[in-house]
Amino acid sequence: MEQAIKTSRLLLVSMGAEIMEAFLAEDRLAAARMLGCTIPTDFSLKSMPLAIRLAQLRANPDLEPWLLRAMIDRASGTMIGHIGFHSSPRPRYLAEFAPDGVELGYTVHPGFRRRRYATEAVLALMHWAYMQHMQRCFVLSISAQNLPSTAMAQSLGFLECGSQVDDVDGPEIVFARRFKKWPADWRLDVVE
Repeated sequence: MEQAIKTSRLLLVSMGAEIMEAFLAEDRLAAARMLGCTIPTDFSLKSMPLAIRLAQLRANPDLEPWLLRAMIDRASGTMIGHIGFHSSPRPRYLAEFAPDGVELGYTVHPGFRRRRYATEAVLALMHWAYMQHMQRCFVLSISAQNLPSTAMAQSLGFLECGSQVDDVDGPEIVFARRFKKWPADWRLDVVE
């Protein structure tokens, strides 16, 4: 299993095939045991792209560090959301918007929103890709109705670069952020 990414408040724990299979079987106890956390009973499993990511992982096990990670609150040991890249960098589907990019997505459980967990997790995951894989371009696709995520993207300097219609989420605005050096204004809470 890929090493967890640690921030001051979060652990971003990679979900391997066994964990995704447990979630798909709705076996929260097994998933929680493997992740080393508790999972709220009202945590929506439907918000996670489990089947898609599991198929990607089975086709290419080397993708595991890029795919789904549980977002775990370190203080309570509770899974509060999930985050991950949609693929490894430079997938064909991003050619129109950011051919050098990698797209990430996240969901924070409603009971934990508006505490800047998403920003903390997004920065930590991007920093991992920047430091470990020299990734310099990141993409977010956000529903036009998702004003908090749009505000977060804009606060991090992401610029609108297009739009698309997602099969699951409907119309989305596509944002990208490129940089050569880690932005000095990005406060990072990664614990080494």
